[in-house]
Amino acid sequence: MPPARALGGALLLATANTAYLTWRYLAVRHGWSAPGTGLCSWTAWVDCDRVLQSAEARWFFVPNAVLGLGFFGGCWLFWRGTRATAAATRTLALQWLAHALALGALASLWFLYLMTRLDALCPLCPWNHALAFAAAWAARRTATAAVNAHGAASDSAARTLPDRALLARLAARSLAWGLATVAAWWFGSGR
Repeated sequence: MPPARALGGALLLATANTAYLTWRYLAVRHGWSAPGTGLCSWTAWVDCDRVLQSAEARWFFVPNAVLGLGFFGGCWLFWRGTRATAAATRTLALQWLAHALALGALASLWFLYLMTRLDALCPLCPWNHALAFAAAWAARRTATAAVNAHGAASDSAARTLPDRALLARLAARSLAWGLATVAAWWFGSGR
């Protein structure tokens, strides 16, 4: 599979996975669904609902699933936006995305550590972390291929004012998605 396709697939799957986990967190928290009845609640020990309601499943009161939905969804929007840009701009954008996903993969190490401290296992949560590493790897490969295909000259061409403005709009749209996701949860949960 080409790295660009793997990147898009990993980001889309991670977004869908975190969307389900976000919905599940809200459904149990607000009584829309009984705990232990979810797609990933199999036994007393393998139960997403128990994990999602634990203290380790939140960062400063925001559920990790919501943060993941904002991050992966924002990265997916950014990646989709780069596909319509000129080659030089796309190369620079892919490098930015590769760096962001590398930071996300590093953050996954912390979340994996937190999962080891729980008395229950969410079978869907580790997939988010595996997808974070897969997306980071695919983004790095895609960015490297773009640099090799277009050379160093394209890097300086991508630093023109219109290209920077386009990249800034892509980054702002992706950041807006992430912040809107957290804000929607915040206001929707009655905080």
